[in-house]
Amino acid sequence: MSLMDVARGAYVRSPALLRRSLAPVLSLVPTSAKYGSTYRLWRQRIERAKTDLAFANNEHLAALRALLAKAHAGSPFYRELIDRALGTGFDLSRLELDDLLALPVLRKEQLQAAGDNVLAVPRSQVDRGDTSGSNGEKPFSFYLDKDRSVREIAFISVAWTRCGFTETDAKVVLRGVGIDNQGKILHQYDPAMRELRVSAFPLLREHVALYVDLIDKHQVRYIYGYPSAIEVMGRHMIELRRRPRLPILGVMPISEPLYPHQRRTIEAAFGDAKIAHFYGLSEKAAFAEELSGEPDVYAFNPLYGLAELVDEDGQRITTPGVEGRLVSTGFLSTGMPFIRYDTEDRATLVELPGDANGQRLKVRDLA
Repeated sequence: MSLMDVARGAYVRSPALLRRSLAPVLSLVPTSAKYGSTYRLWRQRIERAKTDLAFANNEHLAALRALLAKAHAGSPFYRELIDRALGTGFDLSRLELDDLLALPVLRKEQLQAAGDNVLAVPRSQVDRGDTSGSNGEKPFSFYLDKDRSVREIAFISVAWTRCGFTETDAKVVLRGVGIDNQGKILHQYDPAMRELRVSAFPLLREHVALYVDLIDKHQVRYIYGYPSAIEVMGRHMIELRRRPRLPILGVMPISEPLYPHQRRTIEAAFGDAKIAHFYGLSEKAAFAEELSGEPDVYAFNPLYGLAELVDEDGQRITTPGVEGRLVSTGFLSTGMPFIRYDTEDRATLVELPGDANGQRLKVRDLA
């Protein structure tokens, strides 16, 4: 576990006052040093897997074997589950992709009930995370590797190259209800992360007028945030007849589905800006990018995890055009393994993963 990998995540999650004091110093650190060798290595691996299908296939299987071996060795919950499904003494170094089907699909309630028995490492080696319980779901607590931040940003950065974004570019961030706990601060520029953070709720017309001025001041060319917030900002910009002086080059929606009406508003407000949308989970168990030229079609990254679509009986869907539940097995953060985890999201099958596409499940209508 690299000190730089942990340090970046610690900075992002640190109190606002501490971030403000550190930001001027960190802004002077070269980008290559700020992200570190782990970031560079993962970017190289992700880029290679796009075109080297044999590499993608081999890495995908190796990651699955390593995950199950770690889960079996360190987690009493998963050890019992794997032994029951595959047999005591099963050689996990010889595990094949289809062997995973012997394991049950797991829901949040089962993992929550297992407590610390679900962890494959001591709790001191992981951070606690929580889902908000949106869409009528109950809140869910889980644990993530302390050093996952740099690996995850490597996947996100590669996805954003689709719209031209690099780690040296600044971006507007439209997320959350406020910059401070009281919701009184509407905006803040973080030079260390090159982020102009603006409050997404409320997002009134006068706020958007101010935000366009700030975009001009900091010469920001990219927009990042909730699709719903970006759409509202776009509508106000159209009504105000305002556009930044420097054209916006890319829009990077996150955390929510991107609906056709939102896409139309974004295109009307930001002109020729390219849209780079991806799907991810707070649990870091799956990651999919929208395909260029194919709106609403997503391909899951084989180095990040193994994604499946299953029917209501838990059987894998193999017929294109059939809708099912998204189940994921995550490779990015393994201290608390997610193996055949029911994400409670749904999608429609476009193409099954296999050797011919580098184990990339392709779906549409992902929500």
